This record gives sequence, C-alpha cells and structure tokens, in this order.
Amino acid sequence: EADRDGTWWPQDPSRSVPDLVAEVAGTHGLGADAATLYLTLLALPDPTDRNTARWTGWKPARLKAARAELAATDLVVSAVRARAGRSLFLPGGWSEQKGRGLPVEQWKLPMYGPFLCALVPVEPAAELFARAWRRTLDGDVPR
Repeated sequence: EADRDGTWWPQDPSRSVPDLVAEVAGTHGLGADAATLYLTLLALPDPTDRNTARWTGWKPARLKAARAELAATDLVVSAVRARAGRSLFLPGGWSEQKGRGLPVEQWKLPMYGPFLCALVPVEPAAELFARAWRRTLDGDVPR
C-alpha cells in the first residue's frame, strides 16, 4: 500500500518486483500475498512481522492470512525463536547475530558481505529479491 504521499517501501516485493511475485506465486501455487511474504523472508535480513506490515501496509488480518497460507507449504517452518519477531522461517540453520543485529537464517548470509554487527543490504531491494529467487531456481534452496 502506498503512503498518504504516494510513496511505498522498496522492501515490499509486490511493489518493487511485481513480476517476480507473480512468478513465485505460479511456481509454488501461492496467492500473491503469500508469495510476497515468501520473497520477504527469502531475501531480507529483518522480515519481522512488524517490518513486513510496515513495508506492505497490510492490516493484521491480511498478514495473518498470508502467513497461514505460506505456513501450509514446505517452503517455510513455523517456530518460536528468540528476538526474531516472527513465526515463519526458512528451513535450515539459524545464526544468532552478535550486537544489535537480528538473528537470521544461515542461508541468507552469503547474500550479504562481511558484516560487523548488522546485516545491511548493499544493493537495491528489487535486486536482492531477484538474486535470492535466482538462487532457489539454481537449486540452492534453504534446507
């Protein structure tokens, strides 16, 4: 959703890479919202529920429905993890970040260069979404 001034967050895949959202939805048989959420979880270092709601403009019921649809797949796992701020995660290892950074799936670490205390994207969000998706298409899936 756009803000009152017409701007939107680039971290919202439905705005920054709508064609990629459609591709993910078609590939995995997901609705657009679940595909948007999956790309957010796949690429971004800080996809907390609060951040995702802020970026997409979704109300709690819409985010809950997207989480439920995505949770019904094998693309993610449901869990409770300290300081994560979310309940869905990519399968595989988990990295507790030191300092102020949020913990993150180990699968994401190669997408971010050397880091000190926080994972910060060094490319536009649209490129990060595309690179994360390309990794899965190339067989490097979270596990």
